[in-house]
Amino acid sequence: MMSRLMKKRTYPEYEKEYISELRCDICGRKAPNPGEYYPWQKDMYDAMEVEVHLREGSQYPEGGSGEDTSFDICPKCFKEKLVPALFALGAVPRITDWDD
Repeated sequence: MMSRLMKKRTYPEYEKEYISELRCDICGRKAPNPGEYYPWQKDMYDAMEVEVHLREGSQYPEGGSGEDTSFDICPKCFKEKLVPALFALGAVPRITDWDD
């Protein structure tokens, strides 16, 4: 199942690729705001961000390269499926408050 549908938009000066559709890799649910910073937010004041990724490679002062492995997971699957699976594996989450 493909969770991201990418499209290209051509402007007079350049062409830009953007996410036109984003789906949860687990349940297939569509993100309400696929191209935005918080694709899973329900309204403009929600801060709803889910990141599940591994970035590995080499990093030097002049630059680096490597590979990023990621999953698009909706908040519901994160809470109801991923967290219980990690608990079952013995992981304990690190929960912190944030305030901007």
